[in-house]
Amino acid sequence: PKCRGPEVLEAAIMSSKLRRWDFSLATASSTTGGRVPESAVPKPPGFSDLNFDNESSRSVTKNKDGQLALKIKKSWEVAFSPVQQFAMNGFMLWMSGNQPNIFSIMITSYVMYNPIKSIMSVGSTFTRFDDGKVPLLLPKVLYVFINFAIASFGVLKMSWLGLLPTEPADWVAFYHVRPSSEVVTSALS
Repeated sequence: PKCRGPEVLEAAIMSSKLRRWDFSLATASSTTGGRVPESAVPKPPGFSDLNFDNESSRSVTKNKDGQLALKIKKSWEVAFSPVQQFAMNGFMLWMSGNQPNIFSIMITSYVMYNPIKSIMSVGSTFTRFDDGKVPLLLPKVLYVFINFAIASFGVLKMSWLGLLPTEPADWVAFYHVRPSSEVVTSALS
């Protein structure tokens, strides 16, 4: 068709079968001074005017029992978190060997320092769960126990390296020498 003006174009667009995602703003914009009224614009596909702020959605999002259960679950996850570090620390200890050199001593000190630091800061680790309703005694005890086990594994490694005085020969300097009951002298004639 020949183009005779905007009215003919609008009529051609309106008369043709439009797809669901096609719409024209030409008629509305020409009658309202360039502004399209909100009622003239079709809603996008998938849009719903329903109000989702009803009581059932509020109860799902603000369910205090669900939040309490989630805090309990997260506190147990924090309590078991040192187990994940234990595999890495054990591998590092194994790779460092049993010879007392600077690297094996540094790695063993690292394996002992981090769990001790975690045991000392157990209160601040669990503060985000402490609201008075979440039972934190068992997760804290488990957290301390796992960190203590990792630190004791570091002590065992130090014993294997020979850095701890566990043998009787390490304490020879502290043995008391008993006075002898007999004295042997040589006689020159």
